[in-house]
Amino acid sequence: MSSHRETVILKGQLEGMGVLAECTVSAVKVSLPLLNIWEYVRCSIHKAPGSLPDGHYQVTFAGRTMDVKKLGGDWLDGGT
Repeated sequence: MSSHRETVILKGQLEGMGVLAECTVSAVKVSLPLLNIWEYVRCSIHKAPGSLPDGHYQVTFAGRTMDVKKLGGDWLDGGT
């Protein structure tokens, strides 16, 4: 069974460190066309306010929520 991958750009919302902020998320959407299912993997945060403090956040986009963190001004996957 083959899968299809595409990078998509979506509106997102960051929540954590006592703040709520809008952002843009690029994520890889993986689809299994024969089963008509899909999931997002690997997301990157863009256009978030620069004033957000370093720390742990949750980003919500397209009905999904992922853990991310900001460290030294860079956004990282929550597991790193």
